[in-house]
Amino acid sequence: MKKNILIIVSRLLEGGIDTVLVEFLRNLDRERYNITLAIGICMGELEVYRNDIPGDVKVVYLVDEDYLLKIKKQKRTGKVHALKKIYDELILSGIRRYIQQVKIKELSECNDIILDFDSTFYSFLKKITKPKICIFHFSFRRYYKGNHRKLKRLGRKLDIYDRVVTICDEMNTEAKRYFPHLKDKLCTIYNAFDLDTIYRKSLEDVKSDLIKENYIVAVQRLEESQKDATTLINAYKLLYDSNRISEKLFFLGDGRDKERLVDYVKSLGLSERILFLGKIKNPYPWMRNSKLFVLSSKFEGFGVVLIEAMSLGKVIVSTNCPTGPEEILDRGNAGTLVPVGNAEMMAEAIYKSLNDKEYIASIKENTKKQVEKFEIKRTMIKYYNLFDSLLS
Repeated sequence: MKKNILIIVSRLLEGGIDTVLVEFLRNLDRERYNITLAIGICMGELEVYRNDIPGDVKVVYLVDEDYLLKIKKQKRTGKVHALKKIYDELILSGIRRYIQQVKIKELSECNDIILDFDSTFYSFLKKITKPKICIFHFSFRRYYKGNHRKLKRLGRKLDIYDRVVTICDEMNTEAKRYFPHLKDKLCTIYNAFDLDTIYRKSLEDVKSDLIKENYIVAVQRLEESQKDATTLINAYKLLYDSNRISEKLFFLGDGRDKERLVDYVKSLGLSERILFLGKIKNPYPWMRNSKLFVLSSKFEGFGVVLIEAMSLGKVIVSTNCPTGPEEILDRGNAGTLVPVGNAEMMAEAIYKSLNDKEYIASIKENTKKQVEKFEIKRTMIKYYNLFDSLLS
């Protein structure tokens, strides 16, 4: 008999978690489960992947009233007056939370198991007795930033779940160190993808002559609190000034720091060499046709985009940030790892990854073996076993 699974996520935008969620929904076995997806808030036209959710998934928005979300949407797309922010945080936030709590309680009553996909609904799930799982997508060390009170509070929150899924071994090790009382609840299941689908999408036509250029590509949000486009720009500047690079640099993505980064590139005199192409729904053709893929980040949940680039056979340069890149790139055997914020070492890694033919061949061979670990079928089997263990 089919089981009913409730998957909840805070919102649906354009990040790595959203990409993973869509793949998870596509591959979840319909012979085993009826699926309801509850999305915390409706972000309207900002929901890049909304149309990618399979049609047989029942989608419920916990909050979709425009008057409760208008300011929140404005905060995603531009600057908002301070008084509006205060009103949203003090008044509207409480109303949203109350509505979410009521609806989650109602939905839980008609489902057998609950998967909190981005581990944000713990306060609403405390008193719900159905089996509860959360997926934690970020480095615990980075999350608490030395604030031990915040870390202890997180430990109490995670304790309300029956299982806590970490998305890499490094994260699991962190969790055991910080939360020894959770050791029996922890398990590692990689984020994974349908690699055949990624390749098929990479073959789609692109109506832009830019894709025919020789270029390096970075696919990331332009938000410097987590990402680090500045270091990549500085690395490119070093290579350009020393006449060691002919390829252009393309950024695919959007974010609140885009305008500042565009101005910075302009100040360096590189506006014709470093291009910001904006948010592109299907980045895979751009990735497949690139000479090199680069991830420059201060920290990651796992670095989903690295797996996508690996599946397309790309040579990769990545910052060795917490958590994920070191594990994904097999400690440097399937791509070059450089220290966070080090433009000089990133520049050298980029140069080598573009020009050292022997090195490139070695990396590509290792990449073929490494990427198999992240095939979606392996991941789904682990989730089925986890669900079965709790439902039994």
